[in-house]
Amino acid sequence: MMVFPYDESRLLVVLQIDHSRVAGRLAAHWGNETFAEPKPWFSMVLAAQEHDNGWWEWELKPTLNDQARPPDYVSAGGIPRDVHVAFERHGIKRVLEQDRYAGLMVSMHQAGLNNQGFGMLPHMPDRSGMPDVAEFLREQEELSGTLIEDLRRSRALASHVSDEQIWTNYMLIEVFDQLAQILCNRYPLNSTERKNGPPPILKHVPVGPGADEVTLTLQAVDEHSAIVRPYPFDVNPLAISFPARLVPDRAYAGEDEFLREFYKGDQLTITYTLHASS
Repeated sequence: MMVFPYDESRLLVVLQIDHSRVAGRLAAHWGNETFAEPKPWFSMVLAAQEHDNGWWEWELKPTLNDQARPPDYVSAGGIPRDVHVAFERHGIKRVLEQDRYAGLMVSMHQAGLNNQGFGMLPHMPDRSGMPDVAEFLREQEELSGTLIEDLRRSRALASHVSDEQIWTNYMLIEVFDQLAQILCNRYPLNSTERKNGPPPILKHVPVGPGADEVTLTLQAVDEHSAIVRPYPFDVNPLAISFPARLVPDRAYAGEDEFLREFYKGDQLTITYTLHASS
């Protein structure tokens, strides 16, 4: 879950599963006269929307970190890596049961979270040397290979399983995820409190067949809106809404006390709008 200051006494909490749905909305609206629509469309939108669904069980009953505080997703310190890997496995399995192409994308995404996006995302930690992670990465490499072989035998999906297309689609999932993080991990949108997570300048953004990758920037112009350059969406502006809740900003006597505040906390809906430059 994403945790950051709301005011002097409260924290704003956004669940990973809600951030994931923001990524799905970004994917669903990606594509215009400049940017190609993701293909296969439904598989890519599903993968974006469900890329973090493995957090679901943990976020039903979130634990505290070593400081007895709710842990922020990028500072971790409270979620053991073996627990993290277990819910990553579960999330991949859940998506695979619905759509194998989407499952391939989520498998690659979860592997990339542990190896700096296969070397393309240097701002992320490299956990590939940790024993639990190394085993997980071997599993995902084997799973991806099997899925690619199976999908290349599919009459409907074979055209989307070239090495180039798979890599393009993996990079799109990363773009959707990072944009959704930028939107969901700060409040208001122009806050400068957040010091970790993806920067608002995204490199290696796919445009379409035969086109060079571009660098995408998100510039907050006020508390609730931002300009995206170049603009990749099919409507302008694009409204993004997601739920959040407020909890006291303090250490807790135990998880029972925190869960009471977590479930009783005031809830709110945050809406931001993304605009093309004029």
